[in-house]
Amino acid sequence: MADIELARIALPRRVYTVSHMEYAIDRINWLYKHRNLVKGLKFMFEPPVLRFFDGRLEAIDNWGKDLAEAFKKEIGNH
Repeated sequence: MADIELARIALPRRVYTVSHMEYAIDRINWLYKHRNLVKGLKFMFEPPVLRFFDGRLEAIDNWGKDLAEAFKKEIGNH
C-alpha cells in the first residue's frame, strides 16, 4: 500500500453555480494554507471492496479540533 493516498474532487455538471465553485475554491485554499494542522486519517474499518465508500475513518491525533479553532479565530462564529 502507498504511504499517501490522494482524494479526488468530482463535481456533477449543471448543478452548481459559479458562486458555489468560488466558495469551494476559497475553502480548499484556506485548508491548504493550514495544511500543517492536518495530520491525516486512518481506517477504523476497511472492507475488502469499495473501502473509500464503506470504510470508517478516524482522525490521527484529533487534529479536527485544532483546525476548527483556527477557523473560528480567523472567520468567527457564524
